[in-house]
Amino acid sequence: MERKINTSRVVGTLVILIAIVAIIVGCTAQSGNNNSDSNEEIKLGWLGPLSGDAAAYGEPLQQVVNLAVEEINNNGGIKGKKLKVIFEDGKCEGKEALSATQKLINIDGVKIILGGTCSGETLGAAPAAEQNKVILFSAGSGSPDITKSGDYVFRNFPSDATSGSKVAKAAIDNKHKKIAILAEQTEYAQAVKNVFKTTLTNSGGSVVIDESYASDGNDYRTQITKIKAANPDAIYVVAQTPAKYGLALKQIRELGVNQQIYTNEFAAAGDILKDYSKEVEGAIYAVPYFNENEQKSKELLDKLKAKYGKLSGALPPVYLATQYDAVYLLSESIEKCDLNTDCIKTELYKVKNREGATGTLTIDQNGDAVFEYVLKKIVNGKESEA
Repeated sequence: MERKINTSRVVGTLVILIAIVAIIVGCTAQSGNNNSDSNEEIKLGWLGPLSGDAAAYGEPLQQVVNLAVEEINNNGGIKGKKLKVIFEDGKCEGKEALSATQKLINIDGVKIILGGTCSGETLGAAPAAEQNKVILFSAGSGSPDITKSGDYVFRNFPSDATSGSKVAKAAIDNKHKKIAILAEQTEYAQAVKNVFKTTLTNSGGSVVIDESYASDGNDYRTQITKIKAANPDAIYVVAQTPAKYGLALKQIRELGVNQQIYTNEFAAAGDILKDYSKEVEGAIYAVPYFNENEQKSKELLDKLKAKYGKLSGALPPVYLATQYDAVYLLSESIEKCDLNTDCIKTELYKVKNREGATGTLTIDQNGDAVFEYVLKKIVNGKESEA
């Protein structure tokens, strides 16, 4: 028997269903905006070490970022939108940094990541950033390997290729041609060490022994004993994590290795100068040029002291300045491009002679910062001209 259809009832039901679907779609769209690029905020990812020994670097840099973001938001934000930073712990390791980067991209939906801090973090994060056309901007990674890590990868911190070569040439100039090396097993330390070795050998010197130590170790006496037996003219110590660096310096001197020490900029970190002043005395190293008495530099350091009580003792002040400048530089790029990363990439390549807390910044065709390392020496527990 054929059933009659109540046309008015069907039409009424369809109207209700359409209304329900419209409400669901509207709510979903509103939810999606809140999770990505809402009308209220612009999200920026941040990648750095917030746990382990390297957290001594990450935590003060996090403070610098918070200061810069607070200033930007108090001055109206970016086109009226608040800037929000999502902090992720890269643990100074490539695998951890990659995982954190994937989370920032795929879950948080960020288009720009400030980081990493450690070179291993930046190198670990770079492939994912490049694949997804996400800007990765490091304010503290110096590994020479970062230069070729991608077209969406930038930094306002100079390549340590300059650091390694300058220190090697200083050793040659000081008639120290037979060099022993003690380097931490991190991307940064090993890359800088390789530049040092290449420059040294090309300049007529030689590496008589090359030893490394793990970041999670505490006893380097076996490596240092081998170094002592090799009877070098000097020793090149290149480290990344502050606690292990101080420990290495201490054990070198305890085992009677009294030769000249060449090293990296962490020799001038406040905690090293305070806790290992005797061991680091006379060390020669290269550090990115930074004049903390210049107006913008001094203003930043004074603001940090006023807000947090003191400056970090784990990092030379230049790292604080590059982090601060990076937040403002990225904000300026967003102001021009919104979150179009191809546009932001183009703007970053255009950066020339930009004045900031670090000084004058130019970014070259590789996305690298163009400014020099200068030689320094620890004299009477203080940083001095070499």
